[in-house]
Amino acid sequence: MGLQEKKAIRMVEEQYLADYQKEINEAAGKELPITINWDTFELDYIKFVPSVCLQRLTDGLTSICADDLGKEAVQEGINTIVINCIQNEGAEEKKSLKIEDGVFTLTACWGGHHSGCFPDIALKTFIENNL
Repeated sequence: MGLQEKKAIRMVEEQYLADYQKEINEAAGKELPITINWDTFELDYIKFVPSVCLQRLTDGLTSICADDLGKEAVQEGINTIVINCIQNEGAEEKKSLKIEDGVFTLTACWGGHHSGCFPDIALKTFIENNL
């Protein structure tokens, strides 16, 4: 990982991650630590983390946690969130969502063609169907 990537990551972490983390924690009513596996991201995709990944994740979780049943399900079923990035080529077939042992893992191309990532409604639907 080069200096450009490190600077881009620092910018996302310092300017965006804490605010999204706070919003998600407040919506869920508990700490849901977000781990971004930066080593899976190319430089061009890092800049899309706030708008394409974190905003959609936040919107999906906030929507689910708008009522007590959704909030309770998230509190009981998700303890941490892990974000991975994959290459744009073939991302539509390779992207995945998984909830296992309290870990919600999102794997997609967070900076390529829109078909390679998940909109907030898809995240919401997946979580609702798997909690």
